[in-house]
Amino acid sequence: MLVIKRLFYLFRIIISVLFNFKLTGPSRLRIFFERAGGAFIKLGQILALRQDFLPFSYISELLKLLSKNPETGFIQMQAVFVQEMGKPVGEFFSEFNEEPVASGSIAQVYFAKMQDGSNVAVKIQRPGVQETFEADFLLICFFAGLFDFFRLFSAIPAGEVASEFVSWTRRELDFTYEARNADALYEHSKKHPQTVIPRQYLELTTPRVLIQEFIKDGVPVEDILFRTVERKQLLEKNINPDELAIYLIKDEMRQYFIDGFFHADPHPANLIFLPENQLVYLDFGIVGEAEENRLLFLKSLYGIAKKDLDFLSRHFFEFGQKEFSDEIDVFLQADLPRRQATKKILEKLKELIIDNFKKELRGIMNSWYENEKSAAIVFLKIIKKVEEYGGSIPREAVLFFRTLSILEMVALRISPSFAMIKALNLFFLEYPLDETEELIKEGVHEEESGEKIISLTDVDWEFFKEISAMEKEKKLVARERMREMIFYYAEKYEEIRSMVKKL
Repeated sequence: MLVIKRLFYLFRIIISVLFNFKLTGPSRLRIFFERAGGAFIKLGQILALRQDFLPFSYISELLKLLSKNPETGFIQMQAVFVQEMGKPVGEFFSEFNEEPVASGSIAQVYFAKMQDGSNVAVKIQRPGVQETFEADFLLICFFAGLFDFFRLFSAIPAGEVASEFVSWTRRELDFTYEARNADALYEHSKKHPQTVIPRQYLELTTPRVLIQEFIKDGVPVEDILFRTVERKQLLEKNINPDELAIYLIKDEMRQYFIDGFFHADPHPANLIFLPENQLVYLDFGIVGEAEENRLLFLKSLYGIAKKDLDFLSRHFFEFGQKEFSDEIDVFLQADLPRRQATKKILEKLKELIIDNFKKELRGIMNSWYENEKSAAIVFLKIIKKVEEYGGSIPREAVLFFRTLSILEMVALRISPSFAMIKALNLFFLEYPLDETEELIKEGVHEEESGEKIISLTDVDWEFFKEISAMEKEKKLVARERMREMIFYYAEKYEEIRSMVKKL
C-alpha cells in the first residue's frame, strides 16, 4: 500500500517539474530528489558523486543535496530515542541540545554531554525511515529497469547503480553496523595522528541510535566546497587545502592497501578538516575490505604513477583475470585427453590477449597523460576494457576506484592545482612499493581472524548437492566459452589456427 502511495506521489512531482519550463535539466532532477525525500534524496546524494554516471552539470546541481535536508521536529525524534534507549534524553544525558547540528536523509545528529562530562554526537534515525526506504527501494529498481529498457544511459546500466545503492543503504539503516565499522577504522588509524576517527560508544549504540565522540573546532569540507569558508580563513586556522587534497588520496590508499579496510563513502558532508591539517572521517555506513590479490592492484597503480604502461597492463590484467584463469583450469580438467596440446593453445591465446589489451590500454592512458583531466573516467575505461577481455575486477576494487573518484572530485574543488598522478607518486614516496609489498604479504596491520571449524554434522547436504550441480554447470559454461574464444582467435591468427588443426 505504501509503495502505491509513494508511486502516485512521485508521479505528481515528476509532472510538476517537467512542466516547469523555467527549470534546467539538472535543476529539475535536483528538485525531484528534494521533494521525493525518503531513499530518493539519499540516491540523489550518491549520484552527486558519480562522475562516471552523470554529466558534470548534473553533479554540480546534485551536490546541493548534501547540505539540504528538511529537519524533523524534536518531539518525533525523541520518541525514537525513547523507544531505543528506554528513557528521554533529559534523563540519559547531563546536557542535550535539541537543535540538530546536522540533518541527513536517514538521521539527525545532536550535541550532548554524557553524565561524566564527555562531549558526544547523538545520531537518531528519523521515524518511519525503514518502511519508507523499503518502499522506495522497490520503486528505484523499477525506474532503473525502465531507464535500461529505453537505454537512457549508455556508460553504466542504471540497474547496476540501483542494486548497489539498495545494498549499501540497507546496511546504513542499522547503526550498530556503522559503529562497528568506525571502531575498526579507529583501531587501524591509531598510528596515523593526521587521521581522526571519532571514538564510538558501542555499548550504547542501537540500530536506530548511535553515540560517538563529538569533534569540535573543525571545518566541514562541504563548507569549503560551497565557499562559505574562504581559503584565507582556512590558512588562518592552520589548514592547508592543497596539502589535505593530497592527503585525502594518500590516506585512502593507506587504508585500502595496508590496512585492508577502508572508508568507502567520503563525500564532502562526511569529511572535516582540523587545525594542523588533520582529516576527520564521519559516517561509516559504507566501508570496504580489500581482496587478497590487492598487491597486483597496487602494482597497477604504481604503473599509472610511473607512466610505465607495460608494468601497468601486465599487473592489472593479471589482477582482473582470476575468473578467466579459473575458466581455463576448468576447461583443461574437462579436456584431459588433449590437455597438453590444449594448454599450449591457451598459453598462446593468453599472450595475444595481453598484447592486445596492452595496446588498447596505451591509447587510454596516453590520452590521459597528455591532458591529466579527471581520473574517474580513466578508471572506468580500464575496468570496462578488462571486462571486454574476459576479466572481472573484484567488487571491492571497483568500490575503491569509485571512492578514489569521489575523493578526486573533492580534492579538485578544494585545490584547483591538485593532480591525481602527483598524489599517487607521493603515496609511493611515503610507502615504497617493495616495503608496502612486504607489509601486505605479512599482514602486519590487519587483525587476525580466527577460523571457524565446521564438523560434518554442521554440513547442509542439500546445499552441498546444490553447489555440486552449480559446479557442473560452471564447467559446461567455461568449456563453451573457451571453445568460442579459441575459434575466434583461430580465425584471426594463423598460429592459433595451425595449433587447433593438430588437436
